[in-house]
Amino acid sequence: MAISEGFKKMPLMHQLCCWLAVLQSAAIIGLETAILVYVLKNVEKVFSTWSSDKSVAIYFLLLVIAAIYGAFLLISGVISGDTIQVIGFCIFNLFAMSLAIFRYFQVRSWLYTKFRDDVFDAIKGQMIATICILAGVTVILGIMTYFLYNNFGWEIYKRVGADMKIRRMYINYRALVLLLKMDFFVFVGFAVTYIILILKTTDPEFGITVAFVPLTLLVLLLAFWALRRESVFMMWVFIFLLCGSTAYFVFKCARMYDPKQEAKFLEQRPMMTYYTIVSLVVIAATLQQAVTCLANFGYGLKERVEITRGKRSDMEQIQDYYVNAAGDRRMNLDG
Repeated sequence: MAISEGFKKMPLMHQLCCWLAVLQSAAIIGLETAILVYVLKNVEKVFSTWSSDKSVAIYFLLLVIAAIYGAFLLISGVISGDTIQVIGFCIFNLFAMSLAIFRYFQVRSWLYTKFRDDVFDAIKGQMIATICILAGVTVILGIMTYFLYNNFGWEIYKRVGADMKIRRMYINYRALVLLLKMDFFVFVGFAVTYIILILKTTDPEFGITVAFVPLTLLVLLLAFWALRRESVFMMWVFIFLLCGSTAYFVFKCARMYDPKQEAKFLEQRPMMTYYTIVSLVVIAATLQQAVTCLANFGYGLKERVEITRGKRSDMEQIQDYYVNAAGDRRMNLDG
């Protein structure tokens, strides 16, 4: 009931964004489920081989999780008044759309080569619809973000004040939080895809790649903690581990083009190469943002952010803010 009342009090544009995220998620889950069910019913031995025939299920899993995760990014961004996260949703949607495009051509090649043409013809419309929905929602949200910007700018003002230096630091802080959320999906998605489509349990890389999934979660949680607490040491540890992950992805990319490994990657190489490039781009952006945030430690952002969480000790330390009877945080012009 409280959530429902809170939703009704949101501005109309905010409500529309949330509904758009929910509708996109529901539509993609419905389309992807229909595609997978049809293929399972009409194609024999879909999982008969270790790699290529499993790709239809992997794409289904990635796109469904992307739809749910994208809805989480957008709704949480709208509720928290975070423009950066709404923009991040648009970028995330473009990535999901690129996966849907790869899936279209790969499934077409797979079905035309090994199975009946009529199976692809039956699911072609749903696959194109998935691409169009992702593209359309991205365009609509891009336009809506423009109108949300002024409102979200006021939210930032209420949280950290009018000091432009603090505002820039806060924007960098929120950008790193967004990148860490995107890192989780990209890294874990890559590892799961690599394990299922490429590796066998007897491969030396199998154990390392499986361990990469929980290790990724721990490292990202470490980064969140270091950022919130402004821990210089732990942030340096995160940066060091992030550089190590760069070497890991470069190694994986090199393996794809190793002549001795060619048979493993032949059908999956284009998609896996693209996924590796996306991972490296996200790592580079996260690394740059982590260094920027590290340089901002100790300049007052932590105290300003903690004011909005209602910590009295921090509110007593900083005199240029007060909380009025209605609970709104405003600038103290007398300070």
